[in-house]
Amino acid sequence: MTDYLPHVATVPFPMPRPEDLPGDASAIAAAAPSALAGLADGVADPAHRTGLADMLAAVRTARADLGPVPSTLVVDDPGESRPNRDNDLAFGIERHHGDPLILFVAAALNAHLGILEIAEERGTGLDEAAWYDLITGFDTLVRWPADPTRLPTPLPVPGCIRSGKPEPLDGLRRWVRGHHVFMVLAQGGTLAVNSLTTAAEAGDEEVAATAAEVASRVMRACRAALQFAGDASPDQYQSEIRPTLMPPVAPPQMSGLRWRDHEALVVALTASSDAWSWLAERCPDALGDFRAALDATYESHKDVCGHFVGSQSPSLLATSRSHRPAVGVIEQFRRLRVGTLPAASHPDLHK
Repeated sequence: MTDYLPHVATVPFPMPRPEDLPGDASAIAAAAPSALAGLADGVADPAHRTGLADMLAAVRTARADLGPVPSTLVVDDPGESRPNRDNDLAFGIERHHGDPLILFVAAALNAHLGILEIAEERGTGLDEAAWYDLITGFDTLVRWPADPTRLPTPLPVPGCIRSGKPEPLDGLRRWVRGHHVFMVLAQGGTLAVNSLTTAAEAGDEEVAATAAEVASRVMRACRAALQFAGDASPDQYQSEIRPTLMPPVAPPQMSGLRWRDHEALVVALTASSDAWSWLAERCPDALGDFRAALDATYESHKDVCGHFVGSQSPSLLATSRSHRPAVGVIEQFRRLRVGTLPAASHPDLHK
């Protein structure tokens, strides 16, 4: 484990492998223990939504009630790429065998605690809309698995103070915990998109529409998670964050785009095009909402990179023969991902 990690986050951070997660809503429902409904109800209790301290206490209680999750560390994983291993090591993530859904819920609660602790103590640079999207994403991921056929009702989100004067390691703390958040959200997005695809194939409009809205909420939370991870000044990035991404701390060309959780989400999105088309014929707004959320997430990623290194700084993926800017690399991925989805229909204004 990298020496700096225990100073900025609770590590190791256990997660399931994305390929071990349930494949659709039916599998989620079959895997969800009865205790999950009570845990979800506790997080949603209105008495715990009046302030950040109360919400933080409620999430801590929920994690304690879930208890230790029996699991074993994954070793010698033939399905793991070297780039994924590099990313996991850099952020203290461990892959575990066990009950994948419970491991996922535990990781969601752990990641939620990580951001709430910072927000309650130090504030955040997120605007009100991004903060709402981030918390709503977690609310959805903790509550939806208890009954994946129904969409959780949005909950009140306590406001958060603005970040104060930065302290040492503030930037790195938000960077590491923000990436824990993003990986959990990526897994949640994969669960939702795969559930949509299976439901559409079965002609189940209700479950498909639910999964689509969950996917949109999670994608909006991904946008906010990127902003949270990038809640640091350019000076903090250069002094605290960038050294952890380059030799000798990290191998050359390390990139989160090669993380297995992101790759699993990309595979799910690529396979979901027909499902989105089918659902768009029945729920026209669903596709537009998701496309807008996905596009905004890539724009947020570009904004974070531009804030830290400018629009022309080479990507960490660049080779000695290539000097593609980081922002340009992300734009290329944005076009590819959004291009896998059908075009959203627009109302005919001349009718």
